[in-house]
Amino acid sequence: MTKPFKAILAEYQRTPHAADGSLPHLSAPKLAHLKRWAEDERANEVWNSVHRAAMARGLLLPDSVFIQQVLGLRDVATSINHQRNNRERYRKYAARMEEIARVLRKPLPNHLLLLPTGEELAGKLDEAARAYRAYGAATRNEARGMNRTRQSKPPQVYMRFLSNDLKELSGKWLDYEVAVLTEIAFGLEIDIDQVIWARRGVKRKRRANKGTK
Repeated sequence: MTKPFKAILAEYQRTPHAADGSLPHLSAPKLAHLKRWAEDERANEVWNSVHRAAMARGLLLPDSVFIQQVLGLRDVATSINHQRNNRERYRKYAARMEEIARVLRKPLPNHLLLLPTGEELAGKLDEAARAYRAYGAATRNEARGMNRTRQSKPPQVYMRFLSNDLKELSGKWLDYEVAVLTEIAFGLEIDIDQVIWARRGVKRKRRANKGTK
């Protein structure tokens, strides 16, 4: 008999990986997220909906892969705050790496490198510098078609990414499911309209109260 998804969630951190038998490495925020998810009464409903939609398209979606994906997306979404606050610092780190790479490539008067592995080390520093510059970019075009700017907030980033992922799996927008999973991930109240606005990349306008002037 197939286990309820809530039971799979409750056992996830103690379930060995099928490939190598290793246990999931979960940070404190991920453990808290997993606990909220396992305790939410809508967990089975949402999983069944997503799983059926994937099966209807002939796609296999293991429950462990879905859990890992949902937990991981929160990390991606929340990293935007760190990126915003440390943008200039990472640009400076990148500049230092590039400077050291130039030093390593500079030959001695006899045309030899001071370090025989200097070119290899310089190449790795160049690679690291590119990654740091990309992380510190003011605006970053994500592979999933999202234009992420300094106005983006983690829940909106999460909704947009998750909406696109589930659309790719199911062939349709699963706005209710995204709303529930976002509520669980961030402990917020999310309605379907918020999900629609987030995936369309449009700010939601607030209606003024009738009593305001």
